[in-house]
Amino acid sequence: MNARRIQLVRVLAIAALIAFAAAIAWAQGSEEILVIDQPIDRDMYAAGRQVNVLSAIGGDLVAAGQSVTVEGIVHGDTIVAAQDIEIRSQGNDDLRAAGQHVKVNAPVAGHIVAAGQTVTINEGIGDWAWLAGHTVEVQGNVGGDLRIRANKIAVNAEVSGDLDLTGDELRVGPDTHVQGNLTWRSNSEADISAEARIDGEFIEKPAPGIAEELSSGRALSFTVSVIVAVTVLFLLFSRSLRASADRIRAHPGSSLGLGFAVMAAAPVLALILLFTPLDAWFGLSVLGIYIVLLLLGVLTGLFALSDLVLRRFRPQPSRWQALTAIVLAVVAVGLLSYVPYLGPMAVLVIWLLGIGALCWGGWVALRGYKQEPLQQS
Repeated sequence: MNARRIQLVRVLAIAALIAFAAAIAWAQGSEEILVIDQPIDRDMYAAGRQVNVLSAIGGDLVAAGQSVTVEGIVHGDTIVAAQDIEIRSQGNDDLRAAGQHVKVNAPVAGHIVAAGQTVTINEGIGDWAWLAGHTVEVQGNVGGDLRIRANKIAVNAEVSGDLDLTGDELRVGPDTHVQGNLTWRSNSEADISAEARIDGEFIEKPAPGIAEELSSGRALSFTVSVIVAVTVLFLLFSRSLRASADRIRAHPGSSLGLGFAVMAAAPVLALILLFTPLDAWFGLSVLGIYIVLLLLGVLTGLFALSDLVLRRFRPQPSRWQALTAIVLAVVAVGLLSYVPYLGPMAVLVIWLLGIGALCWGGWVALRGYKQEPLQQS
């Protein structure tokens, strides 16, 4: 198996791991705000809008939510999927994290695999690290190889192995000491401080092509983020999502047409409201709803695709089967999007179907809503 295939397998494995972690955490119990302030001598699974781990965990920690903060020592692996992740206490084993913002402010004894819009490592890593995202910053020392794929990369730390960087803006600070080779790939010139110490070789390679981009940090970060988003949406609103999938199955043409009409008409309506004597807040409100609808539409479309395919083989799928189908659907659509012409068109159709099914469901809900009559005193 060549290096590209190995990287692609890693992408799929990490995506499955994050969805698996979120599902387990949700299955074990979910609260709006979950605070763990008593020591746990076993593995801990937790989920909620906000998860705060204040005490020591004797085994592994698996957590999912909108915000996850770890302030107690974790003696096993730490696996986290959330929008905002902050590690404030020592981890005695490995860390795997995926979210919008990932911040590590405490030492990790093992290795780190992390993906997010921003990934910040401020403390030491005992073993190797593989980081991906839009912006990645490393200031803590790394005990093995350090591989980073991101748009913006900043490294100012000691790396005991090789340092491999792929991105658009690369900066290697003056306190950097790489005991192995420094390899970088970028379309622009790397900013390598004259005071940085590189014991091995300087190796500049061409920027990655499309094949390599399939396993790049940005592709990985986006794929994992979408999987987490669809998974959380499914765990919170499984009934509504399945109703949308049923609408698409029963009326694909109507869903597609309604989705196209909403996508085309909503911006025009928002502009009209913004530049008419009516209050501009109406236009801003329509625009805000439209942006949210776009996001929810693509997530709904991806779930509908996974659900439609899954139900052809499993009419009554379990939660685990549904989560597995979500992972496979997101990865498959991600790969399909790289196919010229056909890929973007397929993604657009999925998007429009999701928007149409959402709007249809909202209309049905409004028509079925009956206001309770006021009781007269």
